[in-house]
Amino acid sequence: MRIVLMGGGGHASDVLGAIEAVNAEAGSEKDKIEIAGILADDELDMGRFARRNVSQVGGIGDITSIDASHYISCVGYPKGRKIVANKADKSDKAAAIIIHPRAWVPAGTVIGPGTVVLAGVCVSPCAKLSDHVYLSHGSLVGHDCDVGDFVSIMPGAGISGDTHLGEGCLIGANATVLQTVRIGAWATLGAGAVAAKDVPENATAVGIPAKVLLRE
Repeated sequence: MRIVLMGGGGHASDVLGAIEAVNAEAGSEKDKIEIAGILADDELDMGRFARRNVSQVGGIGDITSIDASHYISCVGYPKGRKIVANKADKSDKAAAIIIHPRAWVPAGTVIGPGTVVLAGVCVSPCAKLSDHVYLSHGSLVGHDCDVGDFVSIMPGAGISGDTHLGEGCLIGANATVLQTVRIGAWATLGAGAVAAKDVPENATAVGIPAKVLLRE
């Protein structure tokens, strides 16, 4: 697989780190992921990428001309990730799945294209990860969870069993979603919040227990 990273911020650095870990443990050269480069509309912060054998090869709009078989939309926040993925889907590149070797994901887990799972993540049996999901460091996804397209679960967040996370929702760092709770599409659960009740679509909820702060 030859992959191009679309986005040049901190999330791209994290995705690159997962790829580096996969390659470090690959049994042979053919099992390694080749990196075609980074596409970003702004100049890269080389403090993140120096000495990592990767360079900027163009802007986001150059996806159609890049020599790669796959891409990852390297944007941590759901709306931006969807915008970039929609542009990439007009090319001939397929969305890759990247799973850090220090994550635990049961065999047979349904994982959609474009999904990234970072180090320390634990996914319980029978959970479903849809397309372009982002599971950040140390996050937990409980049994039988349904995680929608473009969901971001930030570092240390915990999702209890039998929950539903709607498309594009964001679960903040160290937040908790209790069992059977539903988080609506494009909603945000703030960092450290505890969702004991459903959160409506397009709402932002914060606190313990989480209360809706605003709705778009």
